[in-house]
Amino acid sequence: MNRKTLDSYCERGIVGLVLSALVFSALATGAVRTLEFAVVEWLVAASGLLWVARTWLEPHRNRLLFPPVGWCLLLFLGYALFHYVQADVEYTARREVLRLLLYALLFFVVLNNLHKSEWTQIALYVLVFTGAAIAIYGIVQVIVEAEHVWHFTRPEQYKGRGSGTFINPNHFAGFLGMLLPLCLASVLTGRINQPMRILLGYSALLLLGGVAVSMSRGGWISTSLALAAIVAVLGWRKQFRLRGILLTCIVLGVIAGFFLLSPFAQDAQGRLRNINKPGTMEHVGSRTELWGAAAAVWKQEKLLGVGPGHFDHRFPEYRPERLQSRPVRVHNDYLNTLVDWGLIGMLLAGLMLGTTIYGIIKSWKYSQRTSSDLSAKTSNRAAFVLGSTVGLGSIALHSFVDFNLHIPSNAMLAATLTGLLTAYIRFATERYWVAVRMPVRLALTVAVGGVALLLMSEALAQTREHARLEASQSAESFPEQVKSLEKALEIEPNNFETAGMLGEIHRRHAADSGSAARKVELKKAAAWLRQAIALNPYDAYSHARLGMALDQLGQADKAGEYFDRAEQLDRNGYLTVANVGWHKMHIGEYEEAKRYFERVSPPLEYIVKNPGGTPLKQGQQLTEHEFHDARKAYGTNAFDANLVNGGLVAHRSEKTAQDLARHIRAVYLPYINEQLRDGE
Repeated sequence: MNRKTLDSYCERGIVGLVLSALVFSALATGAVRTLEFAVVEWLVAASGLLWVARTWLEPHRNRLLFPPVGWCLLLFLGYALFHYVQADVEYTARREVLRLLLYALLFFVVLNNLHKSEWTQIALYVLVFTGAAIAIYGIVQVIVEAEHVWHFTRPEQYKGRGSGTFINPNHFAGFLGMLLPLCLASVLTGRINQPMRILLGYSALLLLGGVAVSMSRGGWISTSLALAAIVAVLGWRKQFRLRGILLTCIVLGVIAGFFLLSPFAQDAQGRLRNINKPGTMEHVGSRTELWGAAAAVWKQEKLLGVGPGHFDHRFPEYRPERLQSRPVRVHNDYLNTLVDWGLIGMLLAGLMLGTTIYGIIKSWKYSQRTSSDLSAKTSNRAAFVLGSTVGLGSIALHSFVDFNLHIPSNAMLAATLTGLLTAYIRFATERYWVAVRMPVRLALTVAVGGVALLLMSEALAQTREHARLEASQSAESFPEQVKSLEKALEIEPNNFETAGMLGEIHRRHAADSGSAARKVELKKAAAWLRQAIALNPYDAYSHARLGMALDQLGQADKAGEYFDRAEQLDRNGYLTVANVGWHKMHIGEYEEAKRYFERVSPPLEYIVKNPGGTPLKQGQQLTEHEFHDARKAYGTNAFDANLVNGGLVAHRSEKTAQDLARHIRAVYLPYINEQLRDGE
C-alpha cells in the first residue's frame, strides 16, 4: 500500500470519526454526562492523530489552511491556559479548558480535512437526517407524554415539552435551529437531485416541528429570525424570489397551525403569555434575576473574570432569595463568558467572531464575480455558505437567553459549521494558506498530538473515576462505599465533591456508631471536609457540613466559624440558612435559631401535608399531637443533623428546598417554640 492510498484512508477515517462524534453527542443527551463526553473525547482525539499522520504521509501537502480566526482561537487558548494555572478550583477549571481544547481541535481538523465538496455534502446529509430523526423523537415524546429520554427520567419542569435525545428542550431547539437553515438553503439553492431534494424538504418540516414542540421561546424567536433571513436572501436574488414567497407561506402556515389548531396550541400560547412572568426560568426564578446575580459576580473580577467554569462556585454568594436551585450556567452564553473569562476573554471571543464575520463578508463579495462558483444559479457551495451562516446566527441569537454553547453537542456542531464555513471562505483569498515546512510540521505534530493524547488520557481517567463513583452509589455497606470513594479520589485527587461526599458519609455513619467509634468517624469526616474546602474554598455546603461535624464533636466555637463562613458564601440559600439555624438550636440559642428557620419556611407558597395527613398551610403550626407524630416520623432526635442536612447531597434541586421547608415546619419550628415556652 503506497502513501497516497494510506493518506486517502486516513482522510476517510477523519471524516468518519468527526461525523461519529457529532451524531453520537447529539443522540447521547448532548454528551453532558461523563461517559458520553469521554467517548466524544476519544473520537475527536483520534481524528486529530489521523490528521497528524496525514501531514507525514504526504510530504507534498505543503500548505495548511490557517485563517485569521485560527490565530484568534490560539490567542484565546493561550489565555485560557494562563487562566487555568491561576484558577482557585483546579478541577473545575481543568474540565472547562479541556472542553475548549476539544472544540478547538475539532475546528482545525474540520478546517483542514473536510473542505472537499463531497465531504461537505456527506456531512450535510448526515447531520440533517440525524436532526430529523431526533425531531421525530421529540414530537413523539409530546404526543405520548413520555417521561424518559432513553432510560433517563426527564425533569418534572420539562414534562409536556419535546426534548428529543436531549435532556433540556432549549438545547434540543438550539441544535435543530442550526440545522434548519442549512437544510432549507440546500433544498432551495443547492445543486442536488430531485429525490434528495424531497427528502431534505421533509426533513426541514420535521426540524421545524421539533423546534415547535420544544416550547422553547428562545428557540422560537431565533429560528423565526433565521427563517426570515433565508427569505430575505432569496427575495433579494431574482431567480429565487418565487421560492422565497413559497417558503414564507409554508412557514407562516405551519406557525399558525401550531399556535391555533394543533393539540399543543394551548400550551404554546401559555408559554408566550408567561414570557415576562416572574419565576418562569424552569420554575426557579426569572432569567433577569440570574443575570443580575451574574453581573454582581463579574464586578468582583472585571478584567480577568472569576475563572473557567467558576460562575457555579461564585454564584451562591450573590444568590437572589427566589433562586434556590443550582443554575450552573448563567442562561446567557455571552454573560457567562464575561463572568468566567473577564473583559479580556470577552474581547478575544469577540475578535474570533469579528474575523469570522469579516470572512463571510469577503466571501459574499467574491460570490458576485461571474467566474465564482458562489455566483452560480444553483450551487452547493453557495447553499452551504448561506445555510451555515444563518444557522450559526440562529444559535448566536438563542445564546442570549440560554447556554447552548456550553452543551458539548451544540458547541461541537457550531465548531464544525464554523470550520466548514471558514474552509469555503478560503476561495475569497489566498492569504489564508500557510506553508508547511519541517518546523511547522513538527509544531503541528507536537501541538495536535499533545492535545489529542491529553484528551484521551483525561477521558480514561474520567471513565475510571465515574465507575468508582457509580460503585459507591450501589455499595451495600459503609466500608464498600468508603473504599469506592477513596479509589475515585485517588484517580482524581482534586475532585472536591468526592472529598465532600467522603466527609459526609463518615459524619452520617457516626450517628450509628458507639461513643468511641463515633468520635473517630467524626474526626475522619472533619479531615475529609477540610480537604474539600481546600480544593474549593467557595463551597458553602462543605463549610456547613464541617461545622456540623465539629458541633457533634463538642467544638461549638470552631463550628461557629465554619457556619459563619458558609453563611457568607451563600447568604440566601435555604439549605445553608437552615444549617446555621440547626447550629444555633444545637448550642441553645433558640431565638436566633427560630429567626433562621423562619427565613427558610415562610417564603415558599404551597400547601404541605404532615405525616398525619392533615393539610398544613404556610406559617401554620402543628398541634401537640401532630407534633409528636411528626417527630416520630422524621426522627426522634430533634438535634439529628440528617434531618436538615439530608438535602445537601442533592442541593441542585428546587424540590430539595421545598422538602427542607416541610421538615422545618413539621419538626424544628414546633420544637423551637416548645423550648421557648419552657424557658419562659
